[in-house]
Amino acid sequence: KFNEDELETWKTKILKLMQDEKLYLQPELNLSDIANRLKTNISVLSGVVNNAFGKNFNDFVNEYRVKEFQERIVLPENKNITLLGIAFDCGFNSKATFNRAFKKVTNYTPVEYIQQHFL
Repeated sequence: KFNEDELETWKTKILKLMQDEKLYLQPELNLSDIANRLKTNISVLSGVVNNAFGKNFNDFVNEYRVKEFQERIVLPENKNITLLGIAFDCGFNSKATFNRAFKKVTNYTPVEYIQQHFL
């Protein structure tokens, strides 16, 4: 469906948008939001994410959210915020989704991760 150059071009655009604008922090972010920003349609965007990153859109976005969580969990200003509070600040909109995504990305539950890395 895409040649290598097209895929690489789209991949670069998507990564730049995610990193520069941190769109993943928006809990309601969906394919059409990013497709609109990149002036394409959702089927093109979905195909690019699947082919270029080897995952579906939700997993792609949630990976950014998990990484954001991992960065924020160590910040002193967040020490009085619950794990779920930080997860919501990172764009997750449910505890179940956060726990599932976190486990998928890190192979740990959030609590196991903290016990392994910080205690």
